Amino acid sequence: MTHLFDITYLLTTYGYLGIFIIIFLESGLFFALPGDSLLFTAGLLVAVLGLKLPVLIFVIFLATFLGGVMGYEIGIYLDKLRKFSFFRLILKDEYIEKTHKFFEKYGRLTIIFSRFVPIIRTFTPIVAGIAEVPYKFFIKYSLISSIAWATIITLLGYFLGRMFPIIKDYLWVVAILVVLVSLVPILIQVLKERKN
Repeated sequence: MTHLFDITYLLTTYGYLGIFIIIFLESGLFFALPGDSLLFTAGLLVAVLGLKLPVLIFVIFLATFLGGVMGYEIGIYLDKLRKFSFFRLILKDEYIEKTHKFFEKYGRLTIIFSRFVPIIRTFTPIVAGIAEVPYKFFIKYSLISSIAWATIITLLGYFLGRMFPIIKDYLWVVAILVVLVSLVPILIQVLKERKN
């Protein structure tokens, strides 16, 4: 289980398949997996690992998109559980209605930008399914966000690795920095809510 968080081990041992499985699970089911840091490191080490950059980006995009679709389907199924009294306590009509209105107002931006925020990206597809966001709408913006995330984060690692080769010697520091930077939007939101 600890190997799930050892990014270098994952990349060198499982290559494309390891990347696909981790990103697929992190995109709509299990939030405690290395998403951003895995993409960044894969981009950074693409030449060392013998990976092809276009194939890598496509594998990440596919895993991200399919993981999001799985999360959406889970959300739809969770909504059906409301016929049981226990789940009605958790999935109250008022919460579902608020979520639905939120997606109507900010749906595009939520689906696109949540992809870049850890934890949030895992739950957004699930919440979209619960809120009954139209399937075509979700698919359209999930495609856009999946392409953007897979391309931007991976290329960022790739180009920084080429510009500053020394980065490869400090992968654990880079992984921590990537996670911290990606948590900034959550921290800003929490501080705003506390201020209000």
